[in-house]
Amino acid sequence: MLSSDLLRTKINRGRIAPMFCSTNFGNGTDYELANKIITSFADAQKNSQTKGQLTEKITAIELQYDYKLVRGLSALLERRSIFQRTQLPNSTATPQTIRQRLFEESSKQGLALSLLQRQDIIKQIARQMHLQPQEIETAMWSDKEENLVLVQFDIISPKDLILWYNLSLAQTLLFKCTGLEFYIKGGIHWKRVLRDVKKYGLMYSLEHESDDGKKDGKGSSIRCVLDGALSLFKMTDRYGTSMAKLLPSIVSTPTWKISGSIVKKNENGQKIYEFEISSESTKDVIRKVVDVAYPDNDYRVYDSSDEAVFAKKFSQYFDQQDRFGWKISREPDPLIANGKAMIPDFLFERFGRKVYLEIVGFWTREYLDRKAVKLKALFGDGGNADQKNSSKVDLLVAVNTRLACSQIKSISHDRIFAFEKDVPIKPILEHLKKIDAQILKEKISNTVINLEEEKVIGEGEGEGEGEGNSDIISIKDIAEKYHIPEQAAVQIISTRYPDSYVVLKSHLIPKDKANTINDLMAEISEFVAACKVLTLQRIPDSCHAELLSKLGYDVIWMDLNPDNAKIVKATTSNST
Repeated sequence: MLSSDLLRTKINRGRIAPMFCSTNFGNGTDYELANKIITSFADAQKNSQTKGQLTEKITAIELQYDYKLVRGLSALLERRSIFQRTQLPNSTATPQTIRQRLFEESSKQGLALSLLQRQDIIKQIARQMHLQPQEIETAMWSDKEENLVLVQFDIISPKDLILWYNLSLAQTLLFKCTGLEFYIKGGIHWKRVLRDVKKYGLMYSLEHESDDGKKDGKGSSIRCVLDGALSLFKMTDRYGTSMAKLLPSIVSTPTWKISGSIVKKNENGQKIYEFEISSESTKDVIRKVVDVAYPDNDYRVYDSSDEAVFAKKFSQYFDQQDRFGWKISREPDPLIANGKAMIPDFLFERFGRKVYLEIVGFWTREYLDRKAVKLKALFGDGGNADQKNSSKVDLLVAVNTRLACSQIKSISHDRIFAFEKDVPIKPILEHLKKIDAQILKEKISNTVINLEEEKVIGEGEGEGEGEGNSDIISIKDIAEKYHIPEQAAVQIISTRYPDSYVVLKSHLIPKDKANTINDLMAEISEFVAACKVLTLQRIPDSCHAELLSKLGYDVIWMDLNPDNAKIVKATTSNST
Protein backbone atom coordinates (compact mmCIF):
# COMPACT_ATOMS: atom_id res chain seq x y z
CA MET A 1 0.00 0.00 0.00
CA LEU A 2 0.98 3.61 -0.53
CA SER A 3 0.16 6.74 1.44
CA SER A 4 -3.07 8.47 0.37
CA ASP A 5 -1.23 11.51 -1.02
CA LEU A 6 0.40 9.27 -3.66
CA LEU A 7 -2.90 7.92 -5.02
CA ARG A 8 -3.38 8.46 -8.75
CA THR A 9 -6.88 8.01 -10.16
CA LYS A 10 -8.97 8.80 -13.20
CA ILE A 11 -12.68 9.65 -12.98
CA ASN A 12 -15.25 9.30 -15.74
CA ARG A 13 -19.04 9.58 -15.40
CA GLY A 14 -19.21 8.72 -11.73
CA ARG A 15 -16.72 5.88 -11.92
CA ILE A 16 -13.22 5.94 -10.44
CA ALA A 17 -10.24 3.77 -11.35
CA PRO A 18 -6.56 3.68 -10.38
CA MET A 19 -4.07 5.04 -12.92
CA PHE A 20 -2.09 1.83 -13.32
CA CYS A 21 1.39 1.82 -14.77
CA SER A 22 1.67 0.62 -18.34
CA THR A 23 2.59 -3.05 -18.65
CA ASN A 24 4.38 -2.56 -21.97
CA PHE A 25 7.38 -4.31 -20.44
CA GLY A 26 10.74 -3.71 -22.09
CA ASN A 27 9.51 -0.47 -23.64
CA GLY A 28 7.43 2.51 -22.68
CA THR A 29 7.83 5.45 -20.33
CA ASP A 30 6.73 3.64 -17.16
CA TYR A 31 9.16 0.78 -17.70
CA GLU A 32 11.95 3.28 -18.35
CA LEU A 33 11.09 5.17 -15.16
CA ALA A 34 11.00 2.00 -13.03
CA ASN A 35 14.40 0.99 -14.37
CA LYS A 36 15.86 4.45 -13.61
CA ILE A 37 14.69 4.42 -10.00
CA ILE A 38 15.89 0.85 -9.41
CA THR A 39 19.30 1.81 -10.86
CA SER A 40 19.47 4.86 -8.57
CA PHE A 41 18.89 2.67 -5.51
CA ALA A 42 21.38 0.05 -6.67
CA ASP A 43 24.08 2.68 -7.31
CA ALA A 44 23.42 4.34 -3.94
CA GLN A 45 23.91 1.03 -2.19
CA LYS A 46 27.04 0.21 -4.19
CA ASN A 47 28.63 3.59 -3.43
CA SER A 48 27.45 3.73 0.22
CA GLN A 49 25.51 6.92 -0.40
CA THR A 50 23.28 8.56 2.17
CA LYS A 51 19.52 8.77 2.03
CA GLY A 52 19.82 12.50 1.41
CA GLN A 53 22.01 11.91 -1.65
CA LEU A 54 19.57 9.29 -2.95
CA THR A 55 16.64 11.66 -2.38
CA GLU A 56 18.39 14.31 -4.48
CA LYS A 57 18.61 11.84 -7.38
CA ILE A 58 14.95 10.89 -7.04
CA THR A 59 13.93 14.58 -6.85
CA ALA A 60 15.75 15.20 -10.13
CA ILE A 61 13.81 12.35 -11.74
CA GLU A 62 10.53 13.90 -10.52
CA LEU A 63 11.15 16.87 -12.85
CA GLN A 64 10.81 14.53 -15.85
CA TYR A 65 7.86 12.35 -14.79
CA ASP A 66 4.67 12.39 -12.71
CA TYR A 67 6.01 13.10 -9.23
CA LYS A 68 3.34 10.93 -7.54
CA LEU A 69 4.39 7.96 -9.65
CA VAL A 70 8.08 8.56 -8.94
CA ARG A 71 7.50 8.86 -5.20
CA GLY A 72 5.22 5.82 -5.20
CA LEU A 73 7.80 3.61 -6.88
CA SER A 74 10.52 4.97 -4.60
CA ALA A 75 8.41 4.34 -1.49
CA LEU A 76 8.08 0.68 -2.47
CA LEU A 77 11.82 0.33 -3.07
CA GLU A 78 12.58 1.89 0.32
CA ARG A 79 10.78 -1.07 1.87
CA ARG A 80 13.39 -3.28 0.25
CA SER A 81 16.23 -1.13 1.59
CA ILE A 82 18.14 -0.93 4.85
CA PHE A 83 19.62 2.41 5.96
CA GLN A 84 22.08 2.63 8.84
CA ARG A 85 24.12 5.38 10.45
CA THR A 86 27.86 5.50 9.96
CA GLN A 87 29.74 3.56 12.64
CA LEU A 88 32.97 4.98 14.08
CA PRO A 89 35.83 2.44 14.01
CA ASN A 90 37.03 1.23 17.42
CA SER A 91 34.68 3.55 19.29
CA THR A 92 31.48 3.23 21.26
CA ALA A 93 30.67 6.91 20.83
CA THR A 94 27.20 7.69 19.53
CA PRO A 95 26.01 10.82 17.73
CA GLN A 96 24.04 11.78 20.82
CA THR A 97 27.08 11.60 23.13
CA ILE A 98 29.26 13.49 20.63
CA ARG A 99 26.71 16.30 20.33
CA GLN A 100 26.34 16.48 24.08
CA ARG A 101 30.12 16.83 24.56
CA LEU A 102 30.34 19.50 21.83
CA PHE A 103 27.49 21.56 23.22
CA GLU A 104 28.81 21.33 26.77
CA GLU A 105 32.27 22.52 25.67
CA SER A 106 30.73 25.28 23.56
CA SER A 107 28.71 26.54 26.52
CA LYS A 108 31.89 26.74 28.60
CA GLN A 109 33.84 28.73 26.01
CA GLY A 110 30.98 30.81 24.77
CA LEU A 111 29.04 30.64 21.53
CA ALA A 112 31.29 29.71 18.60
CA LEU A 113 30.76 32.61 16.20
CA SER A 114 33.59 31.81 13.79
CA LEU A 115 34.73 28.78 11.85
CA LEU A 116 38.06 28.83 13.74
CA GLN A 117 36.32 28.68 17.14
CA ARG A 118 34.13 25.82 15.89
CA GLN A 119 37.15 23.84 14.67
CA ASP A 120 38.97 24.37 17.99
CA ILE A 121 36.04 22.93 19.96
CA ILE A 122 35.82 19.95 17.59
CA LYS A 123 39.56 19.28 17.95
CA GLN A 124 39.34 19.42 21.77
CA ILE A 125 36.48 16.91 21.86
CA ALA A 126 38.27 14.71 19.30
CA ARG A 127 41.37 14.53 21.57
CA GLN A 128 39.24 13.76 24.62
CA MET A 129 37.38 10.95 22.81
CA HIS A 130 40.48 9.65 21.00
CA LEU A 131 39.00 10.37 17.59
CA GLN A 132 39.99 12.40 14.55
CA PRO A 133 38.28 15.79 13.99
CA GLN A 134 36.92 14.54 10.67
CA GLU A 135 35.33 11.57 12.44
CA ILE A 136 33.63 13.95 14.86
CA GLU A 137 32.32 16.00 11.92
CA THR A 138 31.01 12.86 10.18
CA ALA A 139 29.43 11.20 13.21
CA MET A 140 27.92 14.32 14.76
CA TRP A 141 24.70 14.18 12.70
CA SER A 142 24.99 10.66 11.29
CA ASP A 143 21.76 9.56 12.95
CA LYS A 144 19.65 12.12 11.08
CA GLU A 145 17.48 10.43 8.44
CA GLU A 146 19.10 12.15 5.47
CA ASN A 147 22.55 11.08 6.69
CA LEU A 148 21.74 7.38 7.03
CA VAL A 149 23.70 5.24 4.59
CA LEU A 150 22.06 2.70 2.25
CA VAL A 151 23.81 -0.52 3.24
CA GLN A 152 21.45 -3.11 1.70
CA PHE A 153 19.07 -3.09 -1.25
CA ASP A 154 17.03 -6.12 -2.31
CA ILE A 155 16.95 -5.53 -6.05
CA ILE A 156 13.81 -6.15 -8.09
CA SER A 157 13.10 -6.19 -11.82
CA PRO A 158 11.24 -3.24 -13.43
CA LYS A 159 8.39 -5.60 -14.36
CA ASP A 160 7.91 -6.84 -10.79
CA LEU A 161 8.13 -3.29 -9.45
CA ILE A 162 5.39 -2.10 -11.82
CA LEU A 163 3.10 -5.05 -10.95
CA TRP A 164 3.71 -4.42 -7.25
CA TYR A 165 2.99 -0.70 -7.70
CA ASN A 166 -0.30 -1.41 -9.49
CA LEU A 167 -1.43 -3.70 -6.69
CA SER A 168 -0.44 -1.13 -4.06
CA LEU A 169 -2.28 1.61 -5.95
CA ALA A 170 -5.50 -0.41 -6.00
CA GLN A 171 -5.08 -1.07 -2.28
CA THR A 172 -4.64 2.64 -1.58
CA LEU A 173 -7.87 3.43 -3.42
CA LEU A 174 -9.72 1.18 -0.96
CA PHE A 175 -8.71 3.32 2.03
CA LYS A 176 -11.91 5.34 1.55
CA CYS A 177 -14.12 2.44 0.52
CA THR A 178 -17.68 2.57 1.91
CA GLY A 179 -18.56 -0.97 0.86
CA LEU A 180 -17.05 -3.75 -1.19
CA GLU A 181 -18.39 -6.76 -3.07
CA PHE A 182 -16.33 -9.49 -4.67
CA TYR A 183 -16.68 -12.97 -6.06
CA ILE A 184 -14.18 -15.70 -6.72
CA LYS A 185 -14.35 -19.24 -8.09
CA GLY A 186 -13.12 -22.42 -6.46
CA GLY A 187 -13.80 -23.64 -2.96
CA ILE A 188 -10.15 -23.94 -1.96
CA HIS A 189 -9.55 -20.31 -2.94
CA TRP A 190 -12.67 -19.14 -1.17
CA LYS A 191 -11.69 -20.74 2.14
CA ARG A 192 -8.32 -19.00 2.05
CA VAL A 193 -9.84 -15.62 1.22
CA LEU A 194 -12.46 -15.99 3.95
CA ARG A 195 -9.75 -16.68 6.51
CA ASP A 196 -8.24 -13.31 5.57
CA VAL A 197 -11.65 -11.64 5.77
CA LYS A 198 -11.91 -12.82 9.37
CA LYS A 199 -8.27 -12.18 10.12
CA TYR A 200 -8.64 -8.49 9.26
CA GLY A 201 -11.84 -8.18 11.32
CA LEU A 202 -14.09 -7.43 8.34
CA MET A 203 -17.85 -7.93 8.55
CA TYR A 204 -19.23 -9.95 5.68
CA SER A 205 -22.23 -11.75 4.22
CA LEU A 206 -22.02 -14.52 1.64
CA GLU A 207 -24.20 -15.99 -1.07
CA HIS A 208 -23.78 -18.17 -4.11
CA GLU A 209 -23.67 -16.47 -7.48
CA SER A 210 -24.46 -18.19 -10.76
CA ASP A 211 -22.08 -18.18 -13.69
CA ASP A 212 -24.23 -15.56 -15.45
CA GLY A 213 -23.77 -13.17 -12.50
CA LYS A 214 -27.23 -13.60 -11.01
CA LYS A 215 -27.52 -13.78 -7.24
CA ASP A 216 -28.65 -16.91 -5.43
CA GLY A 217 -27.68 -19.04 -8.38
CA LYS A 218 -26.22 -22.52 -8.45
CA GLY A 219 -22.80 -21.60 -9.83
CA SER A 220 -19.48 -22.34 -8.23
CA SER A 221 -18.58 -18.75 -7.35
CA ILE A 222 -19.37 -17.06 -4.05
CA ARG A 223 -20.32 -13.42 -3.76
CA CYS A 224 -19.12 -11.68 -0.63
CA VAL A 225 -20.46 -8.35 0.63
CA LEU A 226 -18.23 -6.42 3.03
CA ASP A 227 -19.69 -3.66 5.15
CA GLY A 228 -17.57 -0.55 4.74
CA ALA A 229 -16.40 2.11 7.14
CA LEU A 230 -19.38 4.41 6.47
CA SER A 231 -21.69 1.61 7.57
CA LEU A 232 -20.15 1.80 11.03
CA PHE A 233 -20.84 4.42 13.66
CA LYS A 234 -18.29 6.77 12.14
CA MET A 235 -15.87 6.85 9.23
CA THR A 236 -12.66 5.02 10.07
CA ASP A 237 -9.56 4.69 7.93
CA ARG A 238 -8.72 1.54 9.89
CA TYR A 239 -11.59 -0.40 8.33
CA GLY A 240 -10.72 0.83 4.85
CA THR A 241 -7.13 -0.24 5.48
CA SER A 242 -8.37 -3.72 6.40
CA MET A 243 -10.18 -3.91 3.06
CA ALA A 244 -6.98 -2.87 1.33
CA LYS A 245 -5.07 -5.63 3.10
CA LEU A 246 -7.56 -8.16 1.79
CA LEU A 247 -7.01 -7.23 -1.86
CA PRO A 248 -3.83 -9.33 -2.45
CA SER A 249 -5.66 -12.42 -1.21
CA ILE A 250 -8.49 -11.87 -3.70
CA VAL A 251 -6.36 -11.08 -6.75
CA SER A 252 -4.14 -14.11 -6.14
CA THR A 253 -7.07 -16.37 -7.12
CA PRO A 254 -7.51 -17.37 -10.79
CA THR A 255 -10.90 -15.72 -11.39
CA TRP A 256 -12.22 -12.75 -9.43
CA LYS A 257 -14.22 -9.54 -9.63
CA ILE A 258 -14.34 -6.60 -7.23
CA SER A 259 -16.78 -3.68 -7.09
CA GLY A 260 -17.34 -1.01 -4.49
CA SER A 261 -17.99 2.61 -3.63
CA ILE A 262 -15.19 5.11 -2.96
CA VAL A 263 -15.45 8.43 -1.12
CA LYS A 264 -13.36 11.19 -2.70
CA LYS A 265 -13.14 14.89 -1.93
CA ASN A 266 -13.97 17.41 -4.63
CA GLU A 267 -14.63 21.12 -4.82
CA ASN A 268 -18.12 20.62 -3.37
CA GLY A 269 -17.03 18.47 -0.43
CA GLN A 270 -17.22 14.70 -0.81
CA LYS A 271 -18.66 12.49 -3.50
CA ILE A 272 -19.08 8.73 -3.81
CA TYR A 273 -17.78 7.06 -6.97
CA GLU A 274 -18.23 3.51 -8.22
CA PHE A 275 -15.19 1.27 -8.56
CA GLU A 276 -14.82 -2.06 -10.38
CA ILE A 277 -11.91 -4.27 -11.47
CA SER A 278 -11.64 -7.94 -12.35
CA SER A 279 -9.15 -10.62 -13.29
CA GLU A 280 -10.03 -9.99 -16.93
CA SER A 281 -9.69 -6.20 -16.86
CA THR A 282 -6.37 -6.34 -14.99
CA LYS A 283 -4.81 -9.29 -16.78
CA ASP A 284 -1.01 -8.99 -16.52
CA VAL A 285 -1.48 -5.65 -14.72
CA ILE A 286 -1.70 -6.69 -11.05
CA ARG A 287 0.64 -9.23 -9.54
CA LYS A 288 -1.08 -12.50 -8.65
CA VAL A 289 1.80 -14.05 -6.72
CA VAL A 290 2.28 -11.55 -3.90
CA ASP A 291 5.47 -12.99 -2.37
CA VAL A 292 7.63 -10.34 -4.06
CA ALA A 293 5.38 -7.54 -2.91
CA TYR A 294 5.38 -8.91 0.61
CA PRO A 295 8.87 -10.35 1.24
CA ASP A 296 8.08 -11.01 4.90
CA ASN A 297 4.90 -12.94 3.99
CA ASP A 298 2.97 -10.84 6.47
CA TYR A 299 -0.18 -11.31 4.39
CA ARG A 300 -0.32 -15.03 5.15
CA VAL A 301 -2.99 -16.62 7.28
CA TYR A 302 -2.48 -17.07 10.98
CA ASP A 303 -4.88 -17.51 13.91
CA SER A 304 -6.19 -14.41 15.62
CA SER A 305 -5.30 -14.13 19.29
CA ASP A 306 -8.90 -14.84 20.36
CA GLU A 307 -9.07 -17.99 18.25
CA ALA A 308 -5.64 -19.11 19.41
CA VAL A 309 -6.62 -18.71 23.08
CA PHE A 310 -9.83 -20.67 22.57
CA ALA A 311 -8.10 -23.47 20.62
CA LYS A 312 -5.51 -23.77 23.38
CA LYS A 313 -8.27 -24.06 25.99
CA PHE A 314 -10.01 -26.73 23.96
CA SER A 315 -6.82 -28.76 23.50
CA GLN A 316 -6.28 -28.76 27.27
CA TYR A 317 -9.50 -30.77 27.60
CA PHE A 318 -9.24 -32.95 24.48
CA ASP A 319 -5.98 -34.52 23.33
CA GLN A 320 -5.73 -33.83 19.60
CA GLN A 321 -3.57 -36.95 19.23
CA ASP A 322 -6.40 -39.14 20.54
CA ARG A 323 -7.76 -40.94 17.51
CA PHE A 324 -11.31 -41.11 18.85
CA GLY A 325 -11.40 -37.89 20.85
CA TRP A 326 -12.98 -34.57 19.90
CA LYS A 327 -10.98 -32.86 17.14
CA ILE A 328 -11.02 -29.11 16.57
CA SER A 329 -10.52 -27.40 13.22
CA ARG A 330 -10.86 -23.81 12.07
CA GLU A 331 -13.29 -22.55 9.43
CA PRO A 332 -14.69 -25.78 7.98
CA ASP A 333 -16.64 -26.14 4.74
CA PRO A 334 -19.48 -23.61 4.40
CA LEU A 335 -22.95 -24.17 5.84
CA ILE A 336 -25.64 -23.09 3.39
CA ALA A 337 -28.95 -21.56 4.47
CA ASN A 338 -31.52 -19.74 2.34
CA GLY A 339 -29.06 -19.55 -0.52
CA LYS A 340 -26.35 -18.02 1.65
CA ALA A 341 -23.13 -19.53 2.90
CA MET A 342 -21.76 -19.29 6.40
CA ILE A 343 -18.39 -20.65 7.48
CA PRO A 344 -18.32 -21.03 11.28
CA ASP A 345 -15.18 -20.21 13.21
CA PHE A 346 -14.66 -23.75 14.52
CA LEU A 347 -15.74 -27.33 13.93
CA PHE A 348 -15.65 -30.02 16.64
CA GLU A 349 -15.84 -33.56 15.29
CA ARG A 350 -15.98 -37.05 16.79
CA PHE A 351 -17.27 -40.34 15.35
CA GLY A 352 -18.84 -38.47 12.45
CA ARG A 353 -20.73 -36.06 14.72
CA LYS A 354 -20.11 -32.41 13.91
CA VAL A 355 -20.62 -29.42 16.17
CA TYR A 356 -19.97 -25.93 14.81
CA LEU A 357 -19.10 -22.79 16.76
CA GLU A 358 -19.74 -19.28 15.47
CA ILE A 359 -18.31 -16.30 17.37
CA VAL A 360 -20.19 -13.03 16.84
CA GLY A 361 -18.00 -10.07 17.72
CA PHE A 362 -17.43 -6.99 15.50
CA TRP A 363 -20.91 -5.89 14.35
CA THR A 364 -23.43 -3.42 13.04
CA ARG A 365 -27.22 -3.67 13.30
CA GLU A 366 -27.53 -4.73 9.65
CA TYR A 367 -24.79 -7.32 10.08
CA LEU A 368 -26.52 -8.84 13.12
CA ASP A 369 -29.86 -8.97 11.35
CA ARG A 370 -28.33 -10.86 8.41
CA LYS A 371 -26.46 -13.18 10.77
CA ALA A 372 -29.62 -13.92 12.77
CA VAL A 373 -31.59 -14.83 9.64
CA LYS A 374 -28.93 -17.33 8.58
CA LEU A 375 -28.67 -18.82 12.06
CA LYS A 376 -32.44 -19.27 12.30
CA ALA A 377 -32.47 -21.01 8.95
CA LEU A 378 -29.68 -23.34 10.02
CA PHE A 379 -31.44 -24.10 13.29
CA GLY A 380 -34.74 -24.70 11.50
CA ASP A 381 -36.39 -21.93 13.56
CA GLY A 382 -38.86 -20.88 10.92
CA GLY A 383 -36.34 -20.68 8.08
CA ASN A 384 -36.04 -22.83 5.00
CA ALA A 385 -32.53 -24.17 4.65
CA ASP A 386 -31.08 -25.25 1.34
CA GLN A 387 -29.33 -28.38 2.50
CA LYS A 388 -31.32 -31.53 3.23
CA ASN A 389 -30.07 -32.06 6.75
CA SER A 390 -29.97 -28.42 7.80
CA SER A 391 -32.26 -29.18 10.75
CA LYS A 392 -29.55 -31.48 12.03
CA VAL A 393 -26.85 -28.84 11.89
CA ASP A 394 -25.44 -28.59 15.40
CA LEU A 395 -24.31 -25.00 15.71
CA LEU A 396 -23.38 -23.08 18.84
CA VAL A 397 -23.18 -19.29 18.83
CA ALA A 398 -21.04 -17.23 21.20
CA VAL A 399 -22.26 -13.63 21.30
CA ASN A 400 -20.57 -10.63 22.84
CA THR A 401 -22.65 -9.29 25.74
CA ARG A 402 -22.64 -5.80 24.22
CA LEU A 403 -24.81 -6.96 21.32
CA ALA A 404 -28.41 -5.87 21.36
CA CYS A 405 -30.17 -7.59 18.49
CA SER A 406 -33.70 -8.88 19.04
CA GLN A 407 -33.39 -11.47 16.28
CA ILE A 408 -30.24 -12.92 17.84
CA LYS A 409 -31.93 -13.06 21.24
CA SER A 410 -34.93 -14.86 19.78
CA ILE A 411 -32.80 -17.90 18.91
CA SER A 412 -33.19 -20.85 21.27
CA HIS A 413 -31.09 -20.27 24.39
CA ASP A 414 -29.62 -23.76 24.28
CA ARG A 415 -27.88 -22.72 21.07
CA ILE A 416 -26.48 -19.35 22.11
CA PHE A 417 -24.41 -18.10 25.02
CA ALA A 418 -22.79 -14.78 25.88
CA PHE A 419 -19.27 -13.75 26.69
CA GLU A 420 -17.48 -10.52 27.63
CA LYS A 421 -13.77 -10.98 26.85
CA ASP A 422 -12.80 -14.58 26.09
CA VAL A 423 -15.11 -17.23 24.69
CA PRO A 424 -15.93 -19.55 27.63
CA ILE A 425 -15.20 -23.26 27.27
CA LYS A 426 -17.72 -24.53 29.87
CA PRO A 427 -20.97 -24.34 27.81
CA ILE A 428 -19.21 -26.02 24.91
CA LEU A 429 -17.91 -28.83 27.10
CA GLU A 430 -21.40 -29.36 28.52
CA HIS A 431 -22.84 -29.59 25.01
CA LEU A 432 -20.18 -32.05 23.87
CA LYS A 433 -20.76 -34.21 26.94
CA LYS A 434 -24.42 -34.56 25.97
CA ILE A 435 -23.35 -35.68 22.52
CA ASP A 436 -20.82 -38.08 24.04
CA ALA A 437 -23.70 -39.71 25.93
CA GLN A 438 -25.67 -40.04 22.67
CA ILE A 439 -22.67 -41.51 20.86
CA LEU A 440 -22.08 -43.96 23.69
CA LYS A 441 -25.71 -45.08 23.63
CA GLU A 442 -25.70 -45.53 19.84
CA LYS A 443 -22.44 -47.47 19.80
CA ILE A 444 -23.55 -49.79 22.59
CA SER A 445 -26.83 -50.50 20.78
CA ASN A 446 -25.30 -51.06 17.34
CA THR A 447 -22.02 -52.87 18.09
CA VAL A 448 -21.48 -56.58 18.66
CA ILE A 449 -18.08 -57.59 20.07
CA ASN A 450 -16.96 -61.22 19.75
CA LEU A 451 -14.03 -61.72 22.11
CA GLU A 452 -13.55 -65.33 21.03
CA GLU A 453 -11.97 -63.96 17.86
CA GLU A 454 -9.60 -61.63 19.70
CA LYS A 455 -5.97 -62.30 20.60
CA VAL A 456 -3.94 -60.71 23.39
CA ILE A 457 -3.10 -57.18 22.63
CA GLY A 458 -0.35 -56.29 25.04
CA GLU A 459 1.72 -53.17 25.61
CA GLY A 460 5.03 -54.73 24.68
CA GLU A 461 5.27 -57.00 27.72
CA GLY A 462 2.71 -59.44 26.34
CA GLU A 463 3.90 -59.75 22.77
CA GLY A 464 6.38 -62.57 23.37
CA GLU A 465 5.59 -66.23 23.65
CA GLY A 466 4.62 -67.66 27.03
CA GLU A 467 1.76 -68.78 29.14
CA GLY A 468 -0.91 -66.16 29.64
CA ASN A 469 -0.04 -64.12 26.56
CA SER A 470 -3.11 -64.96 24.49
CA ASP A 471 -5.89 -64.17 26.93
CA ILE A 472 -5.25 -60.57 28.08
CA ILE A 473 -7.17 -58.13 25.90
CA SER A 474 -6.44 -54.43 25.39
CA ILE A 475 -9.58 -52.32 25.65
CA LYS A 476 -7.98 -49.62 23.50
CA ASP A 477 -7.34 -52.02 20.62
CA ILE A 478 -10.86 -53.43 20.87
CA ALA A 479 -12.23 -49.88 20.68
CA GLU A 480 -10.09 -49.08 17.66
CA LYS A 481 -11.05 -52.28 15.86
CA TYR A 482 -14.79 -51.65 16.29
CA HIS A 483 -14.44 -47.87 15.97
CA ILE A 484 -16.16 -47.13 19.25
CA PRO A 485 -15.27 -45.24 22.47
CA GLU A 486 -13.37 -47.26 25.05
CA GLN A 487 -16.20 -46.69 27.53
CA ALA A 488 -18.62 -48.27 25.05
CA ALA A 489 -16.29 -51.25 24.61
CA VAL A 490 -16.19 -51.82 28.37
CA GLN A 491 -19.98 -51.64 28.72
CA ILE A 492 -20.61 -53.95 25.75
CA ILE A 493 -18.13 -56.54 27.05
CA SER A 494 -19.44 -56.31 30.61
CA THR A 495 -22.97 -56.92 29.35
CA ARG A 496 -22.13 -59.74 26.92
CA TYR A 497 -19.57 -61.44 29.17
CA PRO A 498 -20.77 -60.54 32.68
CA ASP A 499 -18.81 -63.22 34.53
CA SER A 500 -15.90 -63.86 32.20
CA TYR A 501 -13.48 -60.94 32.69
CA VAL A 502 -12.08 -58.62 35.29
CA VAL A 503 -12.37 -55.19 33.68
CA LEU A 504 -9.48 -52.82 34.31
CA LYS A 505 -9.07 -49.32 32.92
CA SER A 506 -6.97 -50.49 29.99
CA HIS A 507 -7.25 -54.30 29.81
CA LEU A 508 -9.54 -57.28 30.28
CA ILE A 509 -8.24 -60.12 32.46
CA PRO A 510 -10.04 -63.50 32.23
CA LYS A 511 -11.68 -64.48 35.53
CA ASP A 512 -9.90 -67.85 35.66
CA LYS A 513 -6.57 -66.13 35.19
CA ALA A 514 -7.44 -63.60 37.89
CA ASN A 515 -8.34 -66.45 40.26
CA THR A 516 -5.01 -68.16 39.53
CA ILE A 517 -3.18 -64.94 40.33
CA ASN A 518 -5.25 -64.54 43.48
CA ASP A 519 -4.14 -67.99 44.66
CA LEU A 520 -0.49 -67.10 43.98
CA MET A 521 -0.86 -64.01 46.19
CA ALA A 522 -1.89 -66.01 49.25
CA GLU A 523 1.64 -66.31 50.65
CA ILE A 524 2.95 -62.95 49.43
CA SER A 525 3.11 -59.83 51.59
CA GLU A 526 5.56 -57.59 49.71
CA PHE A 527 4.37 -55.38 46.88
CA VAL A 528 7.53 -55.91 44.80
CA ALA A 529 7.14 -59.69 45.05
CA ALA A 530 3.51 -59.42 43.99
CA CYS A 531 4.53 -57.36 40.96
CA LYS A 532 7.03 -60.04 39.95
CA VAL A 533 4.26 -62.65 39.97
CA LEU A 534 2.03 -60.38 37.87
CA THR A 535 4.86 -59.80 35.39
CA LEU A 536 5.39 -63.56 35.03
CA GLN A 537 1.67 -63.82 34.27
CA ARG A 538 2.14 -61.22 31.51
CA ILE A 539 0.08 -58.56 33.26
CA PRO A 540 1.17 -55.10 31.99
CA ASP A 541 2.99 -52.98 34.58
CA SER A 542 0.36 -50.26 34.32
CA CYS A 543 -2.28 -52.75 35.56
CA HIS A 544 -0.47 -54.15 38.62
CA ALA A 545 -1.87 -51.89 41.33
CA GLU A 546 -5.35 -51.83 39.82
CA LEU A 547 -5.55 -55.64 39.53
CA LEU A 548 -4.37 -56.09 43.11
CA SER A 549 -7.15 -53.76 44.21
CA LYS A 550 -9.68 -55.76 42.17
CA LEU A 551 -8.44 -58.94 43.88
CA GLY A 552 -9.14 -57.38 47.26
CA TYR A 553 -5.66 -56.22 48.29
CA ASP A 554 -4.59 -52.88 49.71
CA VAL A 555 -1.09 -51.56 49.05
CA ILE A 556 0.45 -50.15 52.23
CA TRP A 557 3.20 -47.62 51.53
CA MET A 558 5.71 -47.32 54.34
CA ASP A 559 7.67 -44.61 52.51
CA LEU A 560 8.46 -43.59 48.94
CA ASN A 561 10.55 -46.72 48.32
CA PRO A 562 8.45 -49.43 46.53
CA ASP A 563 10.70 -52.13 48.06
CA ASN A 564 9.22 -51.35 51.48
CA ALA A 565 5.57 -51.45 50.37
CA LYS A 566 3.31 -54.24 51.61
CA ILE A 567 0.07 -55.81 50.38
CA VAL A 568 -2.69 -56.92 52.75
CA LYS A 569 -6.09 -58.40 52.16
CA ALA A 570 -8.69 -55.68 52.57
CA THR A 571 -11.22 -56.06 55.35
CA THR A 572 -14.05 -55.68 52.85
CA SER A 573 -12.85 -57.75 49.96
CA ASN A 574 -13.19 -56.59 46.35
CA SER A 575 -11.99 -59.98 45.20
CA THR A 576 -13.47 -61.38 42.05
